[in-house]
Order: sequence, then structure tokens, then C-alpha cells
Amino acid sequence: MTIRTMTLGLIAAALVPMGTSLADDGGPNTLENPGFENQFRGTYATFGNAERSSEITHAGSGFALKTFGCFCADYNGNGAVSLYDVPVSAGEVYRVGAFAFTPDFDSLAGTNNWSGIKVEFKNASGSVVSIAEQRILVGSDPDMITGAWQEASFLTVAPAGATNLTVVPVFLQAGMTEPGASWTDDMNFSQDKRNPEAPLVNASFDNGVDYSYQTSIIFNAWDEQYGNIFFDDFNYLSPPHSAGMFGTFPDYDGDGQCDPGGVSGLNQLVPGVFEGDLVTLSMSSWTPAFDSIVGTDNYVLQKIEFLGSDLGSPLDFVAGVVLDGAGAFNNDTWYSSEISGTAPAGTTSIRIVCQIVQPDCAGGSIRIDNIDLAVESGGGGGPDLCVGDFNDDGTVNGADFGVLFSEWGVCPGCDADLNEDNVVNGVDVGAFLAVWGDCPDDGGGGGGDDPGDCPECDCCEANGNTSCTDAVCTEAVCNVDPICCQFGWDSVCATIAEDVCNNCEG
Repeated sequence: MTIRTMTLGLIAAALVPMGTSLADDGGPNTLENPGFENQFRGTYATFGNAERSSEITHAGSGFALKTFGCFCADYNGNGAVSLYDVPVSAGEVYRVGAFAFTPDFDSLAGTNNWSGIKVEFKNASGSVVSIAEQRILVGSDPDMITGAWQEASFLTVAPAGATNLTVVPVFLQAGMTEPGASWTDDMNFSQDKRNPEAPLVNASFDNGVDYSYQTSIIFNAWDEQYGNIFFDDFNYLSPPHSAGMFGTFPDYDGDGQCDPGGVSGLNQLVPGVFEGDLVTLSMSSWTPAFDSIVGTDNYVLQKIEFLGSDLGSPLDFVAGVVLDGAGAFNNDTWYSSEISGTAPAGTTSIRIVCQIVQPDCAGGSIRIDNIDLAVESGGGGGPDLCVGDFNDDGTVNGADFGVLFSEWGVCPGCDADLNEDNVVNGVDVGAFLAVWGDCPDDGGGGGGDDPGDCPECDCCEANGNTSCTDAVCTEAVCNVDPICCQFGWDSVCATIAEDVCNNCEG
């Protein structure tokens, strides 16, 4: 166990404009009628004040979605909801995008109104299990731009149980007398992947909050949430939210009295971290004067847990205190702290932990924002598989060339995308030809310690665990599909094991 911390000092709160495009190259857009060029019938149903409009459009398109408040009640929603389902896979990463515009002649600037895009993740029975919601135009943001199209482009993770989603462009009129209108155009939903150097999703808690359901996960991608978690859209480092939390005041023995040891927190699992990788985590925290932890034993903890096949038993961890109620900290002031550690042998993923720890039932709340996670590769790269041998026959040849061409074009996450730029093209052909021929002896086909050696193991069957009985094969499979080591070893994992573990024949 290692505990290291370095306080970076005070941070001035700043608002971040959203005028710069954040779009990344991803897979094809899976939304129907995303620019509202066709009639709504069969694709979108409007609610509140929403209409198809040619008055203001993005990039010369013919139509956009116009939304504005009803001036009939506080917190009224206006927008459109898709009438079709978009299939998703639990644990996969997707990119959501849209453009929004508020005109100078009917601006929402200076109000508490906002305009944005929401996706609702649903299970097989049609129930909403989580959301991802991004505000594009925020009237209370003094840096909000009017009279120009603004873009939102963000990553989201489909939660456990999600099989499909609907998309909802929305305008919220916070006060019934607050004016303003917005136009939404060119929405996008596509498969994507984490940035391996900065793999945290929703690092500033900017998407996932919803005013209606209050039963779904508050912050998308932070799938492990416990204790007292809430969002704060008034106190933050970057708009529109920070994540708030306070102690649980536990009563473990049932005597009606608070017992020591209350903890609330947010965790995120990040796959694709391996032995030798240097992981650096920083986090900012704040406590308000009206509900301060200053003068108590409460503290804000950040932690990196290095995980192997057993997600419940970290191989090692590093931790540090960001804000200590017993220390020399001030109320209403943002502080930042940084920790770092090197992944030990056997690491295949990490867990990021953000907590308020309440040792002795003292009160007070805190906010966290602007988490930054950086991963510097140590060269481990996961299981040593043979590059270009897509059919795992031990040779890079014409059969694999056929696979490459079958995946030609935009194809995020494809095996043939050797340079991992989300496109299979001539660059990948060059990399493929460079490894033509027999795979190295240690390339994964069957040798001393490679994934091929697992005779009589249960890796090639749906065993219901979060690993199989061969550690090397477990690592190889979970490098391909981290869900196998997070939610269960199902038939998909067994099929992967047949490919990367030599059919479990040794």
C-alpha cells in the first residue's frame, strides 16, 4: 500500500466557454433524421414549445429544431424525443454531439434557462436506467455566446443493463417569465473509445443530471455511487455542475445513535491500464461556509486502485487527502491535490475513488470538480498478442488481409484499425504489411506463458464469474472486453477466450 499526496494550492474559479469544437473522429452517426431535414413523423415527437424551423439552421441545412418556454410554469421542458431505439452495449463508450444557437434578438443570456441534449439509456423492458445530459447554452453563464452556433461533443458510457437509448434535444425554461429561444441542429450519436492517455469519462460531472427521474444515476460513467451524492449548479469550477457529497451518519448497531465511519463517494472503473503504466490523478474540492467541514475530522479523499481479475481486491493503491477539515483550509475556496502511482504486475484496469470520509459523525458537505486523470504508458500494453493475425492462426497472411478490407472505412474499435485512429485505411495496410508472415514464438499462439496455455480451464465457457481459472487467459480476454472482468464471464467472453487462448487447449 502506498499513500502519497501533493497539494497544488488555490485555484481561481473560472467559467469555460463551449464555443470550441470538441468533436473527435468516431463511428457512423446512428441517429435518424439528426438534422431535422425530414418531417418529424416517425422519428421525433415534440413536447412543450418545439417546432421544425427553417428560420435559423446550422451549416446551411434546410431545417433545425426551434424550442422556447411556455411562460406557464417554472421549470418547464420543451423539445423532442426520438420515436426509434438506438442499440447500445453496456460498458461501451459513445460520443454524443449537437449544435445549439440562441439569437441576439431572443437570447436566453442572463436567465436561468438552458438548452442542450440528453440521451436516455434503457433496458430491454424499456425502462430508463441512466441518462447523459449536456447543457450547450447556459443562460446564467456570463461567457455564453449569442448569435453563433455552439457545439457540445462529449463521451458517455452505457451502464449495466442498457440495451438501447432515445435522444432528447431539450430547452428548460427555469422561470415562467424568463425569455429566450434556442435552435438545435445536426445531432450525433456514435460509438467511440476512451483516450488512452486521458481515459476518464465525465471528469467534470457535466453530464448525467436529470430533473425529472431522480432515480437514475446522477453522473454518467460514475457507475459506483454510494452514500449521499448530489449535484450543485451554483458552486463549481466549470459549469454547469460540481458533484456534492456529505457523510452518511451511519447507525450500524441500530441503537438510534450515529456510529463512526460514514463514507459517501463516486467511483469510476477505467480499463486498459497495465503493468508499468504511470497513472496521475488530480482533483479539486471546496467546502461552503454555510455547511463547512472545516473544524471537523472529515476529509476529502482521492484514490487510485490498481485492479487485476478480481475487482474487489485491488493489487495496490495510492491515495491522498485533497481537503482536510482538521487542517489549515478555508471555506468557499477551491483546492487541488495530485497523486500518482505505477501499475504493478497483473494490472488490467484501475478504479478512481472520490470520497468524503466522516470518521466521527461530524457534519458538513463538500464539492468536487475538474478531475484530471493521465496515463503514461510503461510499455506493458497488455497481453502480447500477434499484431495483424486477426484469425489467430499464428500467421499474418492473405486471410487476415481479407479481414482488414472487410472493415475498411470508419470503424472505431475494429481489430484492423492498427493505428487506433477509428478509420481502417492505407495507413493500416502499411502497418499490416510490415508484420507479414509467421507470428513470433511469444506472440500468443501457444508457448510457455502465453494465453494459449490453459488446458482444463473454464475460460471457454460462460462461468458466471468475473474471471476464469487461468490468470493469463483472464488478462487476455479482459484486455479485449473489460466487461468480462467487471460484470460477468458470459458467452461473449467465452468466444473471445476461444480466439485468444488457443481454444483453451494448451
